[in-house]
Amino acid sequence: MKKDHAKEEKASAKPEDAAVKPEAKAEAKDKIEPKAESAGLKAENAGAAPKEEPKESLEHQEMSAKLKEMDAAMFALRFYPVAVNAQSKDEAVKKLEKIYKESNETVRQMLLYMVHENLATSMDLKLIHTLEYFKMKNPGMDASQQRMSVYRAIFNYNTSMEGLIEVIKMLGRFHGDDAAKVLTYHYSHLCSVENEATHLLRAAILEALGDSESRYALLTLLEYARYTDSERVFNRIVSALLVWEEKLPKLKMPEKEKEQIREKLKEIITSEFGGSHYG
Repeated sequence: MKKDHAKEEKASAKPEDAAVKPEAKAEAKDKIEPKAESAGLKAENAGAAPKEEPKESLEHQEMSAKLKEMDAAMFALRFYPVAVNAQSKDEAVKKLEKIYKESNETVRQMLLYMVHENLATSMDLKLIHTLEYFKMKNPGMDASQQRMSVYRAIFNYNTSMEGLIEVIKMLGRFHGDDAAKVLTYHYSHLCSVENEATHLLRAAILEALGDSESRYALLTLLEYARYTDSERVFNRIVSALLVWEEKLPKLKMPEKEKEQIREKLKEIITSEFGGSHYG
């Protein structure tokens, strides 16, 4: 009897188990489908990844093209007037100004770096470039290349006094505080050397700060005027501030701050060097 009863329980359990199996299958299917969906997303993402490469490549190509344009313009500036005429030189300067105005931040910073490297050669103005100089500077260089270096040092426009002044004036026409900061950086270093060459370059920088559209350039000139002990420098600064006085109404800043600057400009421009404000 016990065996028969056990058989009946086993037999009655089979239909129940059979009823559970479709639900288990459905549950198993639900578990499988997300995996399939996840696999599909992975496949989709895997397919999307290469699409970013052409974009990066395009950006790299555009950057390379801009660098070539800047190099070509600097080349024209370098070889005026020996191998390049005045028109080509002027076009090169305008090209650099256009690149700075229209390009992204990366390109602008690269151009500022190139200009800085150019202006830094002002520290070499005290040197006479001879073959012996380049032999000491580059002892491993071929003799013909050393002679070529002498030739370039003599005829390169961008590292001559007049060429450096032109680069400074161009930098003053670049918009934004970054360009003005490059000017003040070089002004600071030129102040550490007293000779006629640095006086000329500092005068050019003060004029460029006056032509600048940078608010930073204006505030810097106001500080220079306050602390300089040189009457010659003070007069240069006043000339630059006279230019700013005309531009002040168009300057984008709160009216209260603009009025404060207007008062400072008036005080400096109408004062005499050595007065109580500066003494």
